[in-house]
Amino acid sequence: MMNREEKLSPKVEALYKAVIELLLEGREIRKMKVSEITERAGIGKGTAYEYFKSREELLVDALNHYQREWTINIREELSRCDGFMEKMGCMFDLLDDIMARLKKEALEEICNIFFFYPIFRRERESGVTGQLCEIVGEAKRGGELKEEFPDEYIVLVLSGKLFDYVTYWMGVKENIPSECTSEQIKSFLLESIHSEVVHEK
Repeated sequence: MMNREEKLSPKVEALYKAVIELLLEGREIRKMKVSEITERAGIGKGTAYEYFKSREELLVDALNHYQREWTINIREELSRCDGFMEKMGCMFDLLDDIMARLKKEALEEICNIFFFYPIFRRERESGVTGQLCEIVGEAKRGGELKEEFPDEYIVLVLSGKLFDYVTYWMGVKENIPSECTSEQIKSFLLESIHSEVVHEK
């Protein structure tokens, strides 16, 4: 398994990119073959095994790598925001950006991977969940959130609202009247967050 601090070689980077491209096209991770990954990467099949012991190791490393990259992007975007609600609005906007580029099948596959595969738990907890913990901790210290609720409860509420938005993108929106836009859904969820956990000064 690749060391997360190690600089990626061009071939490893090409393999990671190929995995993500196939996934974004709706290819099921369970059916993804090393041969199609290396073909997309433009390298020989045997080359993959110079860097990875197995197909599974390649797939896990690729997904963990991009999860970490996305976490870095989240931190950069959040650093430009002031206050709890602005940061939560930013989290929804980041989801918008990702969802708009994904096919429904790819979105479902990615959700299944990161929510239901135990091997990705650490990266998930240091990713979106980790960022939510930081947002809540900072907001609590600044007196923005209701003191009677433990941080863990608030993080759970926020995770639920974000997942509700993902669910909307996964197909629920097809059954919602066309006049109800994603911006309205997002606004409703943000208002719900505000009413549930924000301390009114």
